[in-house]
Amino acid sequence: MEDALLRQHISDYDRWKKNLDRQFAQFSQWLEQHFSNSAGACQVVQQARALLTDDQFTLVLVGEFSRGKTELINALLSQTYGQRLLPSKPGRTTMCPTEIFSDGSKRASLRLLPIETLATNTSLESFRRIPQKWVTHEFDANNPEATRETLLKVAATKSVMPEEAARYGFDRRHLDGKGNLVEIPAWRFALICLPHPLLDQGLRIIDTPGLNALGNEPELTLSTLPGAQAVAFLLSADAGVSGTDMNMWETHLAPLREHRGTSVMALLNKVDVLWDDPEEDAELLLRRMRSEVAGLLSLPQECVAGVSAKMALLGRQQRDPDLLQSSRFAEFERLLVQRLLEHRHKMAEHRSLHQALTLMADTRDLLKRRLNSGRAALSHLQRNSGSTAEHLAELEQLQQTVREQHKLCHQELLTLKSSQRMLARQSTPLLAPISRQQLQSLIDDTLAALNQRWTPMGLAKAIDTFMEGVDHQLSNLEREVDQANRLLDAVFERSRLKKVDDVRQYFTIRKFRLALRGLHRQAAQLRRSPQLLLARRNRLSERFITTLASEVGRLYSEMSSTGENWLGQALEPLKQHAQYQKQLLNRHLIKLTELKQKTRSRRTDLRTLEDEVQRNDKALISLENLLRHSGSAPHPVAPAPRAQNVTPIKVTHNP
Repeated sequence: MEDALLRQHISDYDRWKKNLDRQFAQFSQWLEQHFSNSAGACQVVQQARALLTDDQFTLVLVGEFSRGKTELINALLSQTYGQRLLPSKPGRTTMCPTEIFSDGSKRASLRLLPIETLATNTSLESFRRIPQKWVTHEFDANNPEATRETLLKVAATKSVMPEEAARYGFDRRHLDGKGNLVEIPAWRFALICLPHPLLDQGLRIIDTPGLNALGNEPELTLSTLPGAQAVAFLLSADAGVSGTDMNMWETHLAPLREHRGTSVMALLNKVDVLWDDPEEDAELLLRRMRSEVAGLLSLPQECVAGVSAKMALLGRQQRDPDLLQSSRFAEFERLLVQRLLEHRHKMAEHRSLHQALTLMADTRDLLKRRLNSGRAALSHLQRNSGSTAEHLAELEQLQQTVREQHKLCHQELLTLKSSQRMLARQSTPLLAPISRQQLQSLIDDTLAALNQRWTPMGLAKAIDTFMEGVDHQLSNLEREVDQANRLLDAVFERSRLKKVDDVRQYFTIRKFRLALRGLHRQAAQLRRSPQLLLARRNRLSERFITTLASEVGRLYSEMSSTGENWLGQALEPLKQHAQYQKQLLNRHLIKLTELKQKTRSRRTDLRTLEDEVQRNDKALISLENLLRHSGSAPHPVAPAPRAQNVTPIKVTHNP
């Protein structure tokens, strides 16, 4: 039986993260043992560990009802349970957006957010922090009947008047009706916590059922989908791209891919229906369908795959390799693995990880240089068999050399302390353009304009004006960023520690600016959706504006946090280098002073220096083992790009 590709690679990725986290934890212990004055270094390492802890690989499934999304999830998770985990039958089995994850415990639970919360402007993210608003059911995931009975609650519906459905933002054209009533989901969102190896290792699956679900929750399109590492758009293999499929693609997915850079794949599910026609070659028909879909959606053909989730599930349940191969599920897994490898590459290049690994390598190199210097001094004394006076003169010369180096390190630290204060003073002007007050002012102006003209045209103008204001604030921020980067250049250029020039890290907001511009274009496309075009002022249009502002605020907050961290850590490579070198020199100076002051035999004097060399040698060996065992030693990385034609400013220091 072929093993699951995704399971293998997610396991490898999880192991890579855990090994790297273990390496950072051991380095923190090493710092405590060998470098007591290392608070700044420990903070750098702690941020890298937090990044690894919070990292997840999110797969979002998008498609209309009856496209087989639930069965696809069952096939993904069936390796552990050997059975259909989520209820699946013809028709609508998942009525509300559903998130499947693991909290690391052995407990299984279902949490449901009532549909009535759509009558508020409160975001899903905010409701996550209000547990009392959710209806919670715990169940035994190893009990199939209990699991089925509990998870069927996700598909619950309720009958309401069309006016109430419209108030919640539902488009009646996509709702089933009974007399004067229409059917809407009973729940706004579902959270399913499951103990499962794939989920335990960081996989998170989000199912977004139907056009109504996406149209009703702007947060899904503006925040959840862009944050996913993989988005799978499910289509029917026998029908290709239907009208509602194209509507969903053009409104929600094409802008996401074009303007936010999100990786989207198209899956032609239920390819087993192609086997039923004896007059058609199933493989030839599937290739033709893939080509047509790729052309309609403007996707590379390698991003369009055929799959039968139903056959994959049966193949794994029955341990039938032929059935599993016929399901073509491995092709889907290969697409997911490609996205996972892309995500791993991005993680490996993340500033926090690079900074922590560079700190380790720089500490190792500094210790190696001090060790070589100590060995050279010891070798010289061992070769010299002169008189006691000559011996003391040599010790005096060594002491003087070390004292001068110690003084230079001390002066460097004083200068860096002054430079750090100067850099810290940049915090207010640097982050002022993206302050809460600035953003709130934009939001207030937007809402005021909308209150005067709450129409589709007014909504479009308000969005454009709001995002133009955001772009203007980012232009002001970029000027402050360039000023701060020039200050960093000046500090590094005058530093005596030229050995660490290559670890200079500039502050850049390029990725944030691209994200905000993509958000603008995506919002401009989304506000053309039927729900918003046909609506006057209602909860949906208000929620759309609130969500847009909230997503901008989230990016502003992330920029501010990144800026604050950069201000506090931009000089950390220089500071740690100088502090550790000063500590080693100080220890060396103490040993030399002891040798001069005490009357000892030459043999005892040499043993003292040998002990110091051995101490540094052991510290170096343990640090090199940390770097070697993880296989994560940093490669030389060029400084981040910054604006051209910038003249470094001069800096006057007052230690």
